Amino acid sequence: MELKMLSCGWIGVAASEMDYRPSRMAVVAKHAEAFIREFFDQNPLSHVGLVTIKDGISHRLTDIGGSPESQIKALMGKLECSGDSSLQNALELVHGYLDQVPSYGHKEVLILYSALNTCDPGDIMETIEKCKKSKIRCSVIGLAAEIFICKHLCEETGGSYTVALDESHFKELLLEHAPPPPAIAEYAAANLIKMGFPQRGAEDLISICSCHKKIKSGAEGYICPRCKVNVCELPTECRTCGLTLVSSPHLARSYHHLFPVAPFDEVSSVPNRIQRGVQNCFGCQQNLFNPDGQTSLHVRCPKCNQHFCLDCDIYIHESLHNCPGCESQRCFSS
Repeated sequence: MELKMLSCGWIGVAASEMDYRPSRMAVVAKHAEAFIREFFDQNPLSHVGLVTIKDGISHRLTDIGGSPESQIKALMGKLECSGDSSLQNALELVHGYLDQVPSYGHKEVLILYSALNTCDPGDIMETIEKCKKSKIRCSVIGLAAEIFICKHLCEETGGSYTVALDESHFKELLLEHAPPPPAIAEYAAANLIKMGFPQRGAEDLISICSCHKKIKSGAEGYICPRCKVNVCELPTECRTCGLTLVSSPHLARSYHHLFPVAPFDEVSSVPNRIQRGVQNCFGCQQNLFNPDGQTSLHVRCPKCNQHFCLDCDIYIHESLHNCPGCESQRCFSS
């Protein structure tokens, strides 16, 4: 599970600059909306909270939650900018939220920063050290020029610092943060999380949903397996008993990001009589040999040593997220 605080630095004159049309603030808001949707699509079990920086103060725009629509609604309703920026105040605010997160949660802050300075009330180096000790990964996307303190923050906490060249580059940099980073062994504590897998309610069942307090039929929602209340959408946390409610596809879509398939090794296209027995791609069964007896360019899994064509290599790493050779060996061994 990943918890991401999206900190939007909409700072007075800097946010209203016209180098991004119609303004930096409008461009950030538009692409932040797309990012939130993409983030929840790839991380259905994760949560996001929004923070804005203006007038030297960090404002909590939304609480950490798992509903993209509520986050976007709050974002679009508060497109205001004024005053100076205080990066330290923003970090102090998000540290207060994320420091209470259980150890099984991955804590990350993404800062969209348009100012060229930061006006802080104290020593920001101490705040950066607090974030580092709490294992909060901070990344920054700048809309102006490179700033030393932002680069230092990212280096200390293990994040990334980039500066957008134009609107299309900004969109590309932002969407790169949608997939979560691989799990780090020293951060990933082996904790068991209790979850419920609710089913659709019966069509003739009439109940009040716990989300919106409205009367709905059972077919319009899901029934919590513990307390039997009706919820509208998944994933969510039951407001009555506190049980985390998910579906099995949500778990599958979240899991593969934590343990990605290792890159395959390239096999040189030279005559190889020793490995003549490996003639077909393990995935699609396409012949890996050219008519002249040379192997065409293909790859090999370093774990199971099965050979794959380049098309299957792309499909495995970008869509399937599992190696068929490794999975087949696991099935045979069990």
